[in-house]
Amino acid sequence: MSGAWDTLLKTFGIKYEDSSVVREHDVQHQASAVKDATAEGLLGATIALACSSAVVLGACKLFPAFNRSLSVSGKTALIVSPAFGTFFLLAELRMNEHKRQRRA
Repeated sequence: MSGAWDTLLKTFGIKYEDSSVVREHDVQHQASAVKDATAEGLLGATIALACSSAVVLGACKLFPAFNRSLSVSGKTALIVSPAFGTFFLLAELRMNEHKRQRRA
């Protein structure tokens, strides 16, 4: 009877498990999720970096006004910003997917 009562209390959010106890399975799952998210983010960032580098290089070669209008730091920002954004977006989406799968 106590097990059913505990389950009912947990369902309604009245009773919680001790949050200070970290299970080995939870640690392994979190490490796996972080590793997977990092790999996904790095792959996307590599592709974005290659594309943005090609676009900025092409713009510098084809349009002399573009080349003169931006400093080296401006061109660098145009190259790395899409890579950083892609990394963070894909990694966050992968972490959310792991969280959703864990709840199901």
